[in-house]
Amino acid sequence: MIILLPQWTPDSTEIGVLCNRAGDRDRSTVNDLWAINRETGSARCISEGTLEIFCYSWSPDSHSVVLVAEQDMRIDGSHNATLYQLPRAGGHSQVLTADVDNAVYPSTLSGFGSPGPYRPQWSLDGQRIYFLLMDHGRVDLCRVNVEQKKTTTLASSESITYFLALLPNERGVLLAQSEPLHPWELHLLPLNAMEPGEPVRVTHIYDGQMSEFAWSKAEHMRYRGANNDEIDGWLIRPVGAKDGVRYPLIVSIHGGPQWAFGVGMNLDHQYFAAQGFAVFFCNPHGSTGQGEAFMREVEGDWGGWDYQDIMLGIDACIARGIADPERLLVTGYSYGGYMSMFIIGQTSRFKAAVPMAGVSSLASFVGTSDIGFWQAVQSKGYPWDQERESYYRERSPLTHAPRVTTPTLFIHPENDLRCPIEQSEQFYMRLKMMGNVPVEFVRVPGAWHVGTSKPSLDYVFSEKMLEWFRKYVEIRAEEYDS
Repeated sequence: MIILLPQWTPDSTEIGVLCNRAGDRDRSTVNDLWAINRETGSARCISEGTLEIFCYSWSPDSHSVVLVAEQDMRIDGSHNATLYQLPRAGGHSQVLTADVDNAVYPSTLSGFGSPGPYRPQWSLDGQRIYFLLMDHGRVDLCRVNVEQKKTTTLASSESITYFLALLPNERGVLLAQSEPLHPWELHLLPLNAMEPGEPVRVTHIYDGQMSEFAWSKAEHMRYRGANNDEIDGWLIRPVGAKDGVRYPLIVSIHGGPQWAFGVGMNLDHQYFAAQGFAVFFCNPHGSTGQGEAFMREVEGDWGGWDYQDIMLGIDACIARGIADPERLLVTGYSYGGYMSMFIIGQTSRFKAAVPMAGVSSLASFVGTSDIGFWQAVQSKGYPWDQERESYYRERSPLTHAPRVTTPTLFIHPENDLRCPIEQSEQFYMRLKMMGNVPVEFVRVPGAWHVGTSKPSLDYVFSEKMLEWFRKYVEIRAEEYDS
């Protein structure tokens, strides 16, 4: 049992914590809100056992609490995170943000970590709640009127926000934001004017370091993907790129799949651009920030519309005259690792691939991952269900290994319980024993799915990846400005 986010009630009589004490907690991501009495140490459950609570905030009068939570995915699949209000005494929760169709949680990150924690902020009179909302790669600041349940967007710019703090008397909101070419800094949005303006940066922590390097701003490109839906994609040209020249393209695929690339600065992508590569990344079907229906489309369709979206995005990069169709490369982490493996079993367009911490067999993933039950929800059934057997087989990259012609380097943390290392081992060994394509494996010691024991190990991923890519595509010095 893991206890998260301890927080005093404003009247200082109880401490709130998030934890799962249910008997089926090994098959659930539900988090309940518990209140622990300061004097007696007794604990009582406030929520109803049907929500996956990410964070919460007590009302100023201590009578209620606002939750950032999703419905239990086992009931009806994945849902966007929503604001719920719940009486402190317990009882039924009510939805406050039914008028928005995106997650009220910053389900994207900058490449510089998260300046958290994120918690919604109440006005002193308890009538308004300030929160964050995903929207097409941005994370916007919003406010909801508690009584009317009406949401207003206060700040929407090309940035992602992770932390917010409401100033006394609602004079303004302090925000930690990352912009396309700048890491996290504090910004202030005044609220005492008739209409809110734009947030103003009040810290300059990284200005000196940023001025020492050359950067390449991501170009936001919207294009038509599967089902003719509009897809958000971004294209970064190499540093020193010339007009009219095509460049080797790294296709980077995010994890999740219910996650998203954001408009904040991504250090890995910038590093690739500095090494002479163009970089394409997108938010295909299954990503957050384009409504719940779009996000849920990936359920029961891994390797379907999401795969089509990515490939159509690559075509758009080629059509723009930036990507060299003869120098395409692909990589991704977690679900992005899965998709990297799946892609190379479907097409021979790529000159090299580096799947990282991925999934190759959906069926064995159910039995070995610490969230195998989650995969059953994603796949709309278990691998032993007769009606889902063919899905597990056809959507597993391992099935298509005989068709792989792409030289592949696997990178996987040894202590990964989320996507166990056996997932990469299976694919690697199958390709190795078939002997049809160059293949290598890098095991990262002392590392788990979302972290490493030594900061230096983080560099292994990028350095080994680029070393592999340079084996199979040429970086031509004459194509860049000196």
